[in-house]
Parts: sequence; C-alpha cells; structure tokens
Amino acid sequence: MKKGIKYTALCTFALAFAMNISSCSDFLQVEPTGSVPEEEAYAHVNVVEKLVIGLYKDYRGCKSGRNGLMTNLGNDETQQGNFQLISSGDQAGMDKYNGQLNPTSQQVATIWNNRWPAVVTAAKVVFAAKKTTEDPKKASQLLGEASFIRGMLMFELSMYWGEIPIIDMDRTEELGLGPQPLKDVWTYIIDDFKTAAESLPESYDAEPQRATAGAAWAMLGKAYMSAPVETGFRDFAKADECFEKIIATNRYEILSKYADIFRYDNPNSKESLFELQFDPKWPDQNSWEFDCGSRACDSWFGQECSFSGYDFLVPTPFAYKTVAEGGIWEEGDLRKDEALRYDFTYKTKKYSDKGEYEMITPDLSKTQWTGTTDELDPHIKKFEDYRTDVLSGFGINNMWNSGKCFSVIRYADILLLHAECMNEMGQTSEAVQLVNDKIRTRAWGGTLPADKKWNTGMGQDEFRTKIMDERFRELCFEGWRRIDLLRTDNFIKLVKERNRWTKESGTIQDFHKRYPIPDTEIKTNDAFSPEDQNPGYTK
Repeated sequence: MKKGIKYTALCTFALAFAMNISSCSDFLQVEPTGSVPEEEAYAHVNVVEKLVIGLYKDYRGCKSGRNGLMTNLGNDETQQGNFQLISSGDQAGMDKYNGQLNPTSQQVATIWNNRWPAVVTAAKVVFAAKKTTEDPKKASQLLGEASFIRGMLMFELSMYWGEIPIIDMDRTEELGLGPQPLKDVWTYIIDDFKTAAESLPESYDAEPQRATAGAAWAMLGKAYMSAPVETGFRDFAKADECFEKIIATNRYEILSKYADIFRYDNPNSKESLFELQFDPKWPDQNSWEFDCGSRACDSWFGQECSFSGYDFLVPTPFAYKTVAEGGIWEEGDLRKDEALRYDFTYKTKKYSDKGEYEMITPDLSKTQWTGTTDELDPHIKKFEDYRTDVLSGFGINNMWNSGKCFSVIRYADILLLHAECMNEMGQTSEAVQLVNDKIRTRAWGGTLPADKKWNTGMGQDEFRTKIMDERFRELCFEGWRRIDLLRTDNFIKLVKERNRWTKESGTIQDFHKRYPIPDTEIKTNDAFSPEDQNPGYTK
C-alpha cells in the first residue's frame, strides 16, 4: 500500500534518534484524508517547502529556553548561579567538571536529545528535496536550506561530542546510527555548508528566518577554522575566502551603535546574517530572561520586572570585572554596560507606604531566597526584553515571555574571524587595523582613544591572545565562546582560571573538552557500544 502525506498540512517528524530509520519510505506521516501518494508528494516543491519551514521551527526549538543556554555553562564567560549550584542536583557538574558530569547527567542528555530529532528531520528534508522533480531552481534552494540546518546541528554536536552519527537517508543501511570517524563527520558538515552556500539566495526580505548564502559562507568559514586538525580540514586560507565573499557583497555592515544590536524593536538588522525569530508570545518566546535574570529581583519585584529571573546562567566574575579588577573590560568600552546589568534599582510601588512609585534596590539580607551574593552580582543584559515589564505598557507582564529575535551570526563576528585568519596568514598589521577601525572604534562610541588602539607592530602570538579577548567582549553570552575555546585549544586553561565553580572544584581534566555520550543512548541504541563512550567517562 502506498503511503501519503496530507497535501495541505506540514509534516511533523517525531522520530527519535534511537529509532530504526532504515526505511526511508516511512518518513512521511500517513494522512488518509486529502492525501496523495508519497511519490507524488515528492514531486511537489511546495510540499517540500512546508517541510523546510517546519525545520526552522525545529531548529529554533533547539535554541529556546534552557535548550539554547545549557552549553554556555562551564566556560570562562558564564556559569550557573550559586543557588542553582546547590539546589539542582547533577547540574553542578556542568561547571565543576567533577563526578557529577557523567553519562547519566540529565543536562548532557537534554543537549543531546533535543538536537538529534532536528538532525533527523533535516536529513529527511534533504532526501525529499533531492527527490523533487518540479522547479529545479526552487528545489535546489530548499536543499540548501535543509543542508544548512543539518550542517549547523552537526557542527555543534561534533564540537561537543567528537565522533557522532551521520544521518543520510540515502545511506542508512551503510552508516547506521552509530558514531562515525571525525573526518567523515566533518566531510558532511563542510559539504552541507558548501551545498547551502552555492544554492541559497542572497536575501529573503519577507522571510527573515530563512538562511541565506551569506549565512552559509559564514558557517563554512567557521567550519574550516574549527574542524579538528586531525581531519585535515583546518584551513585558514579557505576560511578567509568565505569571509571575503561575505564582505564583498556589501550587504552587511556593523551598526553605528553597539546598543542597537540588542533592541527589541530592531530585529534583523544589517549586522545580522542569520537570526532566530522569537516573539514574547507563547509559543514563540525564548524565555531566556527567566533563566538569566536576578533571583533577588524576582523575590522583590516579581516576574513582572523584566530583569528578574532565576540565575541559571550568570556571568563569571572575569566576565563582569574590569581589567584593573582582574577581568576583561577596559575603561571606556561601551559594550560593557550593554552586555551586563550592574544596577538593579527598579521603579515600583510595591514597598511604598503611600502607594506611589519609588526607586527601590533589592536588599539581599531581606530576600526569601538563599541570600547568596551573586543574586545581585552583575547579570546578563543582552536577553532582557522590556516588553515583558509591567511598566512597558505592552501588557505581557512576565519576564518568562522574553522573546527578542536573536542574531546567531553577526557581521562583527565575521570581521573578527577575518582578522584572525589574516593574522594566521602573516597579515598581522592589516588584521590589527581592521579590528581597530571596525570593532574597537564602535566600542568607544566612534572615536577610539589613542591608548586603546592596538599596536600594528604586534606579533602573531600576541594577536592570537588579543583577538580571543576581543571576541569575548564583542560576542559575550551569544553562544560562540565554548566553540572558540575548543577550536583554539584554550578551553581547559581559561575555564580553570576564570570560572568560579571550576576553579574551586579543581577537577577539570583534558577529557572534559568533550561531553559524555548519554548512558541512555548507549543502552537503547544498538549501534552504540560501551566502547564508544568518550574517553574519561568509562567506568
């Protein structure tokens, strides 16, 4: 019997990673009413496009809520708050790198399990786009979009776990569901981004959620910079070719004011190459403020305050202190106060005897919570969404609904990567000039003081250190730091120095550069064996 898909409805894929996917013919949901045979469904490019639109929602789902924040734990810019550390069971292991970070960790399993269904979905859409027989140009574009999302997810998963499965619906019997060699994994990642770069349009003005050629070139460049050296794909010259293609389009620019990047009323700006389309209305919110805001402010002002929350993800001391205090921030850098909240004073009449609005600062000694001091230490500001505040007039009145659009790939990131490649190719002076002119000048409001200009005569090694610090300041809390630390082999050294909980625990080791493969995967997926567990996590 032929199976079909309801022609007017979007297919949903509930196939879990551990399930048998050896039969590609089963991947379309059976919808008997108004359905068409599977072979005919493949022929309709508009059906495949609906699958692609659904794929973007799947990918966004991997990033919303704690799904998108969990991998930020345990690096040198972010850690969990103290109350979270002492009250959330094995979650503490994500920062302490002790015995709690093991194959049974629910946090690690969440990162893994939330991403694999989307990888499977993307592989299915790639398969469908290749089978489509009408409108070859459109089909090629859809193939590029599905390839981009699969590449994004596999890039992330391999950076975190190393050898991972490859999901290719044309090769399911050959590849199975077990981990594949790193070189094979990165061949797929790079090929997916190449396919996307060659087939995607330069823009989707009416549909900003969709990937463009610029986003694909950006990720191809990142892949060439991040691929493990042993794969043979690490190539700064090839990476820079990708970044130069983006620059040559003149489609993107850094905004004149750093603060404008994070305004809720300025989504999809010219600085954004790929942006997740969130909204402060269920189910499109990301709820990041719920996890990044201050627990003390929630106690004092309630969830109607747009900067209250639960301290799941907070800056490390290094991330909020000045250079003079032993931290990252230089005097006069405007990015500091746009990235971080230092002042928790709030206009409220909750504590007024006269029933009038007053400016109140929470007092930790009077909170109903733990009173741990980091509840009023600086917090992440980039995710605050003023529309959720009771004073905003929008009527949302709950920071859980935070939902600013989020730029996954920014043009400033591309310029910094371009400079990094230039340095690696012996063009250090030109790289310094680029960072001074484009990135640091904006950080000081358009006029870079003489003492803040980098010296064009610096050496290659000094630039490597400085560019990592500059990426920290420019891109802090935006999700790239762990990958930056891993690809530059700075992960263990800098996390041990700068993450409070890692430093206090003193148990981080080299094998912690990878997460453990979840025990449930090894036990339920016949293609995995105990020997496939990442080194250091075996009993």
